[in-house]
Amino acid sequence: MLRRNFCFTAVGCALIGDAGGARQEAAWSHEWDRAVLDAALRNLESRYDPGERMLRVLVGGEYRYHTTVRNREVHPTRDSNEYALLLLEAGDEASWERAIGILDRLLDLQDVDPQSKWYGLWGYYLEEPPSQMAPADWNWADFHGALLLLIEHRHGDRLPANLRGRLRAAIGHAAASVRRRNVSMNYTNIAVQGTFVTLAAAKLLKDRQLGGYALDRLYRFARAVDESGSFAEYNSPTYMQVTLANFARMRMLLQGEAYFSLIERLERRAWLHLAMRWHPPTRQLAGPMSRCYRTDIGAPLWLQKALNNRLTWASLDEIRQGKVQASGEVAILPYRCPEDVVGRFLQLTAARQHREVFVMAEAPTRPIQGTTYLAPHYCLGSANRSDFWIQRRPLLAYWTGGPRTAGYVQLRLMKDEYDFASGLFYSVQEQNYLLALTCFMSPGGDKHPSLDPIRDGVFDARSLRLRWDISRKPVALYTNGRPREKWSGRLPFRSELIADLGGAKLYLQPRAAAFGNYAPFLELGVEGDIYTVSLYWFKLDAPTAVRWTEVGPAYALFTLAVTGPESTPAELRELGRTRFSARVDEQGSLLARWKTPVGELGLRGLAIPAALAEHNRGFVEMLNGKPVPLSRLSDERLASDSV
Repeated sequence: MLRRNFCFTAVGCALIGDAGGARQEAAWSHEWDRAVLDAALRNLESRYDPGERMLRVLVGGEYRYHTTVRNREVHPTRDSNEYALLLLEAGDEASWERAIGILDRLLDLQDVDPQSKWYGLWGYYLEEPPSQMAPADWNWADFHGALLLLIEHRHGDRLPANLRGRLRAAIGHAAASVRRRNVSMNYTNIAVQGTFVTLAAAKLLKDRQLGGYALDRLYRFARAVDESGSFAEYNSPTYMQVTLANFARMRMLLQGEAYFSLIERLERRAWLHLAMRWHPPTRQLAGPMSRCYRTDIGAPLWLQKALNNRLTWASLDEIRQGKVQASGEVAILPYRCPEDVVGRFLQLTAARQHREVFVMAEAPTRPIQGTTYLAPHYCLGSANRSDFWIQRRPLLAYWTGGPRTAGYVQLRLMKDEYDFASGLFYSVQEQNYLLALTCFMSPGGDKHPSLDPIRDGVFDARSLRLRWDISRKPVALYTNGRPREKWSGRLPFRSELIADLGGAKLYLQPRAAAFGNYAPFLELGVEGDIYTVSLYWFKLDAPTAVRWTEVGPAYALFTLAVTGPESTPAELRELGRTRFSARVDEQGSLLARWKTPVGELGLRGLAIPAALAEHNRGFVEMLNGKPVPLSRLSDERLASDSV
């Protein structure tokens, strides 16, 4: 059987210099696409279960929302769907027959009853249909629908007629589910993916009613971007890729439509959004991040392809040998970074600060805004307000100097040994200096902001702490001006810490904290391969019941700076001697000020447990006594034309 040509972004075959003087590679071409595809297929081959005609995976015992499956082998539906697409791309007879079998199996697993609560959905696993999930993940209509649309677009004319009819029907059911759910346009990656699914399904099925909804949805998304100039699901290494993947799918399936120029403008804005925080010296996406699964971006071949090998993480031979893994869909999608944006990924010409509003708000609530400082050896990024759900990165720094990857410092708030979603983060940052408040909301979630709420403001815990994670052992550590040999042991609460990270230096000083009758303290530790600094509100031998109504003030306030390797410990100690003040009034409102070399940072917030809206209304961030300026990524209005 013949295989259709890949879509790819290569332009010529000239050698293009990589940032930082790394190796040079030829431009991305069909040969690179084929290498990615073959490596992905080899990786998935061992997971194929011919009995069930699906991939299999061993699920561990760790907490995961939406599913109750633990410690067993199961058969994932989305992975199997993508495997079927890749097998069709391979083009040989054996792969083709296997793909047909997988699709035949998968299409039977969709809920196709329009009266069902789970209409249009698949479960995560063969063994757990949507009705048995906790709760079902409605995103699976979007993810499966997008994959089936690619299968239909690239291979539908060669599928058996009956199977193709079922596949088209499944696309229709998925699109109907997407429409019924009608997700908020602030759910960026699903907003874009569902827009692709409904636009492409309407075109495929010649469904004018669905097409009207999809076009209206496209413009609603554009207006949501116009409100802030940016994206509510901001700066996510994983989900901005999903967003860009769906713009690429739109370019494949919707070329020539009257609204196509709007899609191109939205895609360009998404690339600009990432590029403004890309840190070429560390090859990392600088913080803050709304959603993230791994703090080290790894080897993103989708980005390498989009930049046409002008920035490389893997050679062609390394991809062929399976030393770098990527989704096989990288071989199919035409990832493309606009040429006028590419340069920001390749070189940092000078230290710079970037502020960007992500989500607007009605006064007196401050919009959600990120501040990122990019310097030659390090970068520091923070959100002015955030929660501490496990996927958040409200405070994040990277530095150079590692053998393969950059080091990082990440702030987490943890109840026992898991990130506590009821924790809140408020900060003010100017360049490489930061003043931050952590506090708590009630009502709020435990491990997830909404899926496992804390009931009646009462929960059990053995420990509660702020944890600064340092990914690589520091060269040296100074506490209160003295060198410290071991990275272990307790420290007095207000101890000043200065860590020589190799490529940068970190200054950290807790300033104030409270939690009921407990006495906060600091502790150094090594947890797995992470070096930790923990500010414990409490650490007990057995769980205790915490009642928010009885706690009183519950907060921590700290100052932090990241500097280049040229700074000395003595110079950094001066940061602890500059003017600082903090007080909490009888209503629980905290006001703090810190004089830094780049100006006075000021912050007001609530130091007592309260509703999220109350915390947000009480938050004020100041620079030299004035509100921190708000800055848009772009003033261009994308939805200037009407439906």
